[in-house]
Amino acid sequence: MQESNLESRKGLCVCGRKLVDATVSVYRSHTDRCLFHRCDCGAEWTEHQAGINAADPVSSDEVIEVHARLAQFHGSFSELLQQRSV
Repeated sequence: MQESNLESRKGLCVCGRKLVDATVSVYRSHTDRCLFHRCDCGAEWTEHQAGINAADPVSSDEVIEVHARLAQFHGSFSELLQQRSV
């Protein structure tokens, strides 16, 4: 898999396509989550997110919030998986 510097491209693949349009595959372990991205041009990159504990309980309020946000979401799966700072 190719490594890339996503910050230097300002949301664009080396081919000029938007990063959010890339195909995304998710791999989860007990402690980490990896998002494998692949652009139509063949470029690939991996986003590693550490510190995720799948054993942490989820509150009913969190579930309701997720459903409310998903009901209003219109976009690609890639956009859905991207982290958003609030």
